[in-house]
Amino acid sequence: MMVVAHSNLGLKGYRPYAFYAGLAPVLFFAVSGVTASFQSSRYRPRSVLFAYFFLLLLGFSYNRITDVGFLEEINFDIIQLVAAGAVVIYLIEYYFDPPLWLYPLLAGITFALKFFISFLVGGRTILGFTGVIVAPGIFPIFPWLFLFFLGVFTYRTKNLYNLLLAILLGAFYILLPLWGFDLDIKNKWNMSVGYFLLSSILVFISFFIIRTISLFQQRKGMQLPIFLGKYSLLFLYIHFPLVLFLKSKKIHHNIYVINQNPYLFWLLILSITILIMLIIIWIAKLKRIAILFDSLTTWIIMIILIFSIGLFVKNVEIVYWLEIGLGILFAVYYPALTNLLKKPRTLQT
Repeated sequence: MMVVAHSNLGLKGYRPYAFYAGLAPVLFFAVSGVTASFQSSRYRPRSVLFAYFFLLLLGFSYNRITDVGFLEEINFDIIQLVAAGAVVIYLIEYYFDPPLWLYPLLAGITFALKFFISFLVGGRTILGFTGVIVAPGIFPIFPWLFLFFLGVFTYRTKNLYNLLLAILLGAFYILLPLWGFDLDIKNKWNMSVGYFLLSSILVFISFFIIRTISLFQQRKGMQLPIFLGKYSLLFLYIHFPLVLFLKSKKIHHNIYVINQNPYLFWLLILSITILIMLIIIWIAKLKRIAILFDSLTTWIIMIILIFSIGLFVKNVEIVYWLEIGLGILFAVYYPALTNLLKKPRTLQT
């Protein structure tokens, strides 16, 4: 879905593909909420908070790739929201162990607060607040945090409830326009009621399908999805610049068979991305390189470089490629950082 959305080929009839594939972060955030809930029973708060703090800062290398001038108008992108949302879920789980019904309630409140906070702001754009705390923006906390709550709920509740809730929200999605309510479903960056409903339906129905079909619970035959899940951060840093590079060469226009069959472009991106990932993962296992990332000093230097390169290097293209390099290093060695920072909960006194 990310490949399809980021490709955005501009070919005739491509817009529906790009729009629905653009829902990929919806699933990513929901699953991140689930994984964060696992960590509450395994790690101490201080170690988890430090790990996600580094994730938030290191993730700005991706922001630099997508927007060279990101420091002039700071937005939370996908990595920052994952860090913030995971911390919220972890703290709730660790300290409160809430009843299951609280999660859909928190999801609804989070979405509703978007309107309340926007009303208080009065339509003004506030640097460091708009795009980080509240919409409009790429992935501000309000409203996108609701998906982390929804993910935990859909994972833990009876699967029949997932189906029933998907049907219920689907009914509203169909009936509201008939009653004269404009859902404005394409309004993603200032999330509309329609986009909220569509996102929620996708989460409920996806979890229902995954939990219903036994194949998805088996490791055999699921090696590729498991691989892409394990190295999802590396996938993010490689496929996006690859998409931009191939689009700049206009192969989707110049090569007739791709022009007529856009899915071939997606398969090309996916294949090359996986190949590059395998090469990088193999190189990353070399001890002479890997040992550098067992030191916290290395990670602090990387954060300094991510934020300073754009200030001292004036060539935008050089900055772009340096940030990609830093992002790939961050993605492939991030498990080493978490091992440095995270301490098992059983060690807590």
